[in-house]
Amino acid sequence: MAGWESRKKLHEWRIMQYRGRNKVLKASKDPIARARLYAEIPSPKSAGLHISESDRISALTSLPAFLFNGPAVDPGRSQITSQGHHSFLATFPAEVRNIMYYYAIGYPTCRSLYDYYYDQKEKAKSKIELRPRSANTKVSRHSKIILRTPTILLLCRQITREALSLLCFQPFVIDRIPPWIMGNSSPLSIVNFISRATLQNLRFVQIKISLGDSSEFGSGKVWLRLLDDILEAWSERNSLVRLEVMFKLSHVTRHNMWIYELDDYERLVDKLSYFEFKHGSKPGLIRWEHWVIDFDYAYRVGHRNPLVRVHPDPYIWQGSVIEWL
Repeated sequence: MAGWESRKKLHEWRIMQYRGRNKVLKASKDPIARARLYAEIPSPKSAGLHISESDRISALTSLPAFLFNGPAVDPGRSQITSQGHHSFLATFPAEVRNIMYYYAIGYPTCRSLYDYYYDQKEKAKSKIELRPRSANTKVSRHSKIILRTPTILLLCRQITREALSLLCFQPFVIDRIPPWIMGNSSPLSIVNFISRATLQNLRFVQIKISLGDSSEFGSGKVWLRLLDDILEAWSERNSLVRLEVMFKLSHVTRHNMWIYELDDYERLVDKLSYFEFKHGSKPGLIRWEHWVIDFDYAYRVGHRNPLVRVHPDPYIWQGSVIEWL
């Protein structure tokens, strides 16, 4: 059974849902309250990760030293190659180059990785169907996604330094469970889509865990399996500077569902807290965030007057455990 602290949290989540509903209901009847609520609701865009100056310094110091050992380039000085063309590094100021890097590189989303897996699986099936039956080939359930180094990181040392610095400040977001193939007792391992080496080199990560999705499958148990694979890789080695963990809490008033889900919530928190204590680079590595999902709205836990976001929202929303069944 869940401990007293977890039961207290569940009670707090239910109070937050009650307050949030009252806030929305009041706004539906009072034009002034409605205008105030709409002014408070953030725009439906993915919220970027706030990175402090100390976190930036920590992230940069973990980059390869050879990238920073070389002659400095004066951006104000016009450089011309032997062919008479202006240098990219001298022609464009740093702000413009950063915009180009932002569009040239970036971490894939979990959704794009999983969609790519299904696309490749369908292509493999179609090829098998065109072959004679005697070919006796099968589609592997453990096929891995191969991620390649962006070409822009292979051009020259300064471009690599600038682009890689920008990339390492971007958070990698784990917000969906991997595909769950029919007949399997659990989803595929996340290391089939993100290699252990890639996981170990990430500086900023956001994990968005959905609980209360399904009483049949148990959202918490599915996320525990996913978290085990991630923490196992990070326990060997990690470069984490900041880890943000968001819990998305659905159907908090369903007592029968949360009898078991609350136990899994405790295990998830304990696993993450132990990792932070044992393998974290510093105290306070993890930042916690809780949102109560209530139909068209989500309420931020931890405020007497709850912060409200419209739901679904790209910052809050992630796939449920039954999305890939």
